[in-house]
Amino acid sequence: MHGYLLTAYGPPTSHRLGELPDLVPAPGHVLIRNEAIGLNYPDALMVQGKYQKRPEPPFIPGRDCAGTVIAVGDGVEGFRPGDPVVAQVFKGAFAGQVLAPLNRVFARPAAVSALDAAGAMTVFNTAYVAVVIRANVKAGDRVVVTGAAGGVGAAAVQLAANLGAHVVGVVSSEEKADLVRQSGAEQALIVTERDEEPLKAEFKQRVRRAWGDDRGANVVIDTVGGAMFQASLRALGFAGKLVIVGFASGEIPAAKANYLLYNNLCVMGAPLDIHFDEALDEIRAGTAWWLGLLAEGKAQANVTATLPFDRLMQGLQDILDRKVTGKLVVDVGARA
Repeated sequence: MHGYLLTAYGPPTSHRLGELPDLVPAPGHVLIRNEAIGLNYPDALMVQGKYQKRPEPPFIPGRDCAGTVIAVGDGVEGFRPGDPVVAQVFKGAFAGQVLAPLNRVFARPAAVSALDAAGAMTVFNTAYVAVVIRANVKAGDRVVVTGAAGGVGAAAVQLAANLGAHVVGVVSSEEKADLVRQSGAEQALIVTERDEEPLKAEFKQRVRRAWGDDRGANVVIDTVGGAMFQASLRALGFAGKLVIVGFASGEIPAAKANYLLYNNLCVMGAPLDIHFDEALDEIRAGTAWWLGLLAEGKAQANVTATLPFDRLMQGLQDILDRKVTGKLVVDVGARA
C-alpha cells in the first residue's frame, strides 16, 4: 500500500508518499481499505511535532478516513468485509489501509460518500460535543459561533440550526458570510477588529444585540480563542455558556472569575478525543445523528476541494497558511 511514514517531525511538505507493507487485522480492530482522508488543523500540527500528543516516529499520521472493511480482528462484532465505514483514529489515516480500534469505527450510510464522511468526521463530532453534549442546545436557544466558516464552526452552525436554535455566525469576510448563511445561520456578522478592547465593544454593540434586544446569547461556541474569547463573554446573556473548542488565533486566553460570578456565566471545554473513552455511547449516538443529517441532505460536509493522495501534505500547508475555506479531502485513489 501507499502511505506517509514519518521518520522525523518536520514541515508538512518535507514528508513524502511512499510504499509501505500491507496491514493485517488485529484483535479488537477493523482493517479498512481507505478511500478518502479528511484533513484537519491538528493533522498539520501533528506532522510538525506541535500537537499536544506526540507519537514517537516512525509512525503514520492522520485522523479521519472512510472506505470499506477489508477484514476484522478477533472479538469484533457488528462489522464485516465490504461494509462502508468511517473512522477517526489517533494516527494511521494517511495510508491506503487503516487499522482502526473498534471504538473509533462507525457505520457509514450508503447515501454518504467516503469523501463527505471523511471530511465531516472530526469537525462534526467536535461540533456535536460542543453543541449537544456540553452546551445542551435546544430549540429556541440563541447561539453564537465564532470562526463560523471554519470546519468546526460551520458544523456547529448546522447542528445548532437543525436543533431549532437561532444561530449567529461570526466571520471575517463576506465570502465566509455566504458559507455561514448556507450552513443555516440566521445572521452572519462580519467582524474584522482584532484588538481586544475594540473587539469587546463591537461584540457588546452588535453580537449581543443581534436579536433586537440586549438579552444576549444563551450559548457561544468559540473556535478562535485569544481576544475573540474575551469578546465572546460579552455576547452572553443571563446564565450564558461559553464553550471552548479551540484556539485558531494561536493565543490561549484566561477568564477572570469575578466576571463569571457577577454575570452568572459558565465557561467549559469541549474536547473530542476523551469522549471516545469516557462517553462512547454518546459519541456513537451523535455520529449516527449527523451522518443521518448528511444522508438526508439536512447538513453538508462543506468539502470545498479534493486533493490527490500525493498532494496531501501541501493541503496541510495550505491549512496552516489559512488558505482554506470549508474542508479539504484527499482522494486516496487519485494522483496528481
